[in-house]
Amino acid sequence: MTGIDLFEQAMMLSGLELEDAEALKPFALGCINQLLRDRAYEQQRLTAHAEQWSALRPAAALNGLEDEIPYEECFVQECFPYGLAAMLMEEDDHSKCNWLMEEYERRAAYYAPCVQMPILETDA
Repeated sequence: MTGIDLFEQAMMLSGLELEDAEALKPFALGCINQLLRDRAYEQQRLTAHAEQWSALRPAAALNGLEDEIPYEECFVQECFPYGLAAMLMEEDDHSKCNWLMEEYERRAAYYAPCVQMPILETDA
């Protein structure tokens, strides 16, 4: 999936026609790069082997909207359009923006790995 594909999906979610959304396109690259930084942890957990989990790498970034997004395709398709739509619609429709952001967070949480902690016994 490219940045343009993601932008088009986000605009469909927001209810805007692509012709009407041209004014938002210059902001899309920065927003996508922010989403990539926000979800670098989940992406690395999706692709890392158990022994490599402690070595986190810097987040990827796109140089242009034509670039391929270097994250797991299902992860990007599932939640990134909601996050991008929310970021681009923030000024226009607060209730729709809130719903899109909640949906983005809910969907991204599905990909967040759980952290196992030891159970400590205490004397009560």
